Formats: sequence, C-alpha cells, structure tokens
Amino acid sequence: MKQKKEKRITLRVTPEQYETIQAKAEAAHMSTGAYVRAAALRHRVMVIDGLKEFTHELKGIGRNVNQLVVLANMGKIQEVRLCETLEALGRIYHQLRELAEQEHR
Repeated sequence: MKQKKEKRITLRVTPEQYETIQAKAEAAHMSTGAYVRAAALRHRVMVIDGLKEFTHELKGIGRNVNQLVVLANMGKIQEVRLCETLEALGRIYHQLRELAEQEHR
C-alpha cells in the first residue's frame, strides 16, 4: 500500500544540475521525485541499456509456458520437455549479469 506523502522538501539546483537529474530520472524510467527520493535514501538506481529486449523475450517464454500449462490442464498433452526453455532462460540470465556488471564499471 502506498504511503501518503505529506512532507515537502524544496531544493534549489542549477539549470545544469536540473537537466542532469531529469535525464537520469528519464533514463531510469522514473519520475523526478521518485528518482531523487531513491538517490537521497541511498537506494540503488541501476539503468541497464538493452533491458527491453530481454523483457520482450521473457514475456514470450512466459506466454509459451502458460499455453503449455493450459494444454496440460485440459489433458491435451501429457509430457513437456523444457530443456530448450531452461537453456534460453540461462542465456538470458548470463547476459543480464554481464550487462549489470558493465553498468557497475
């Protein structure tokens, strides 16, 4: 449940600082307020370029698995081999780790 935000903090920044904060918030797909709160509270804000392609592929795998479950529940299939799916998930996992490590450098 979201907490009501009752307190306000006013902050003055230079135009350059404002643009930098705005750009970082946009890159993180966050509102400016959410980004500043996360940064001020020492939350880790990580932006990973290329993440959209991974989420697209993961959604596709999820849809396929869901369809297999539906077919299994209907009794139309008895056995499912998910070796290729596990391999694909493993590749995605390793690629995500590599991207995250590059962002740390």
